[in-house]
Amino acid sequence: MYMRILAEAAFAVLARPPRVVAAFALFAALMGFALPAVAAERYEHGLLWRIEGKGAPASHVFGTIHLADPRVTSLPPAVARELDQARSVTLEAGLDPAGILVLAGRMVFDDGRDLPGVAGVELFNRAARVTAGLGLPEPTLRLFRPWAVAMLLSVPPQDPSNVLDLVLARRAAEQGKPVHELESMDEQISAFEGMPLQDQVALLKQAVDEYESMPRLIGRVVDAYLARDLAGLWRISQESVGTGEDERRLNEVFTRRLLHERNVRMAERAEPRLRDGGAFIAVGALHLYGSGGVLSQLERRGWRVTRVY
Repeated sequence: MYMRILAEAAFAVLARPPRVVAAFALFAALMGFALPAVAAERYEHGLLWRIEGKGAPASHVFGTIHLADPRVTSLPPAVARELDQARSVTLEAGLDPAGILVLAGRMVFDDGRDLPGVAGVELFNRAARVTAGLGLPEPTLRLFRPWAVAMLLSVPPQDPSNVLDLVLARRAAEQGKPVHELESMDEQISAFEGMPLQDQVALLKQAVDEYESMPRLIGRVVDAYLARDLAGLWRISQESVGTGEDERRLNEVFTRRLLHERNVRMAERAEPRLRDGGAFIAVGALHLYGSGGVLSQLERRGWRVTRVY
């Protein structure tokens, strides 16, 4: 009986997989994860960057935002040109069916626990009132892990097939280009699973508390993105971070796991594509910002980084 319910929960996720996948990188920008305060630096403005050096033909890194807003998915001419001329396209994460199946299975409890027992009845009931409107009924919600529900609540209703990342992948596929990934689905899931359970519950509480204000926050994020304002995206992410000791600690945990550690991994895995040359590499825009971002990591590895757009 439990396995049948588990399968139903997985099906609920699989019914809208691009929404689930898109949530990962948008999550950091919308949930108040703040990067450390730094002085003015190079990587504060710009979405498209040329990467050169080591005898390879030039490549490009593009900062995305995981939304289907037509203002976002209408590619600027400079971006469209480099995408069309690229030899290969590399995305932040894979979108293949096998990865989605892995995600679906890991989003739910499989050890007899349930969300009310882990998060408390009051928080569970509040979450259930929200997710009911998203097509995730209370009996199914019970099986989900706290981090998974928080992630689902961080993405607005939208056409999942037209999220910017999928637009890029589709265009590349139509042109016959190979499409690669910087991270596996397993690695992205591990960024959440590795958090202590109490931190996952805190994450869920924050997502529920801020759900009503999400449309306004997303609007500000889109405005900053269209202005190519990486520093602005950082400032928006910083605003909802509290001043209490627990809040600061949680912010440090989230920032380290969802941004800093992944930035290092992304830069390392981008290098083989850069050595091949002609690569178009797309990652969430917040991963580009600052001294700990992917661009700075690549520069430290000996690549020359120049803003194009």
